[in-house]
Amino acid sequence: QISENFHYKTNMATTSGPNTSLANAAITLTLFILPIIYLSRKQRRIARERQEERSFLLSLSNPSSPPLRPPLPSIVRRVLSRCRFAYLSTVDVDANSSHLSLMRFTYLPDEEIIVMSTNRKTKKYDILEKQSGVSLLVHDFSEGDSRELTGEYSITLNGNCSLIHDVELAERYRAAHLRNNPDYPQFIVGDDIAILRVDVHSARICNINDQVIRWNVNDSSKS
Repeated sequence: QISENFHYKTNMATTSGPNTSLANAAITLTLFILPIIYLSRKQRRIARERQEERSFLLSLSNPSSPPLRPPLPSIVRRVLSRCRFAYLSTVDVDANSSHLSLMRFTYLPDEEIIVMSTNRKTKKYDILEKQSGVSLLVHDFSEGDSRELTGEYSITLNGNCSLIHDVELAERYRAAHLRNNPDYPQFIVGDDIAILRVDVHSARICNINDQVIRWNVNDSSKS
């Protein structure tokens, strides 16, 4: 009986050995091929986006091209989706001067808004309590943690900045902002951290050739 069991197990091992090797080889091949497919598709997507951007650049100098109309132009949406840093300009009416702040932001394309946060014990918070008009400067030059930035555009956005007092809405924006900037919770989470929402009403898009195009939510004239 012992001899029969030994021969049975030996035969089973001999039979299953090649199948196991084939399965392992298939798994190894799959793990090798999948990243290549992913990178290939990613490169094709990036190339397609670059071509669209080149076409956009060419359209800047074409006087017969149609004016930009709402919503935000695709290049603005793309740059906002890639970038995380912006320079926020507010106006200090009391001091008759401007106030500039470096901000991390999150663009929510479905709502066409920009979300930021600030400590309530700051000058910009005091300013935003008095007036809502702001300017944002965004560029797609390398920021160290860049995500496929091209280094071709700087965009000045003008809009209205709202302090979000609705708790449920503020927490939804805060969660989205934190997901986009996970390494900086100290600037996003806390009882003294206010959530800001910017609704853009105009933009000036400049490329590396110093060609400028303007967009306005109301008057879509181009220059």
